[in-house]
Amino acid sequence: MKELFEAAFSGVNIIPTLLLILVLLYWLMVIIGAMDVDSVDFDIDADVDVDVDVDVDADVDVDADIDGADSPGEGIGSVAFLNSILVFFNLGKIPFMIWLSFLIFPMWIISILFNHFLGNSSFTIALVALIPNLIVSLMVSKILTTPIAALFAKLKKNNDDQFKYTGKICTVLMRASRNRFGQAEINRNGNIYRVNILTHDEVVLEKGQTALIIEYLPEKKCYLVEPYKI
Repeated sequence: MKELFEAAFSGVNIIPTLLLILVLLYWLMVIIGAMDVDSVDFDIDADVDVDVDVDVDADVDVDADIDGADSPGEGIGSVAFLNSILVFFNLGKIPFMIWLSFLIFPMWIISILFNHFLGNSSFTIALVALIPNLIVSLMVSKILTTPIAALFAKLKKNNDDQFKYTGKICTVLMRASRNRFGQAEINRNGNIYRVNILTHDEVVLEKGQTALIIEYLPEKKCYLVEPYKI
């Protein structure tokens, strides 16, 4: 352990070690509740805008010249190509700090092993080696984050599905009030869906009544409804 600590803080490994420390400090802040997982995020939008949210928003205007492009079309192509690369490595599919953690940790391990087995003590060589190290680490992070990206995609789909019943008419199956969960069914394209419901104010809905779904309440995992006569 002593040897590992000394190697980690040696000059040839100091850059990956500092990056790893920053990541660990971030997760420590998340654990104690001082920060949220989405506090630092990197969104890749379909309209080819790049938005980095770290209290400062940086927007790329696709109508501007990018990389010396002679026309807006060339600029759009450049940004689109960059976005496709980022998406390939799952950046934008999962929270940025989760992605970065899966990148920095392999990068740190590779740096430690590379400099140890080659007996390298030159900071210049270690600095140059960070380039292939980064490429390999990106591929490793791609493999490690792919199942996580699939999980987040499924969670996002489920979250989007929760709002698809807003504005629909339902039939009450179990009595519902503001403080008592009820149940209702929705007939959609011949399929019957059952959902939990609550009302607002002092409204009480009895079995057999029809109601209009107003909104989804994520914190209670149910729908807010109000009486509606067909």
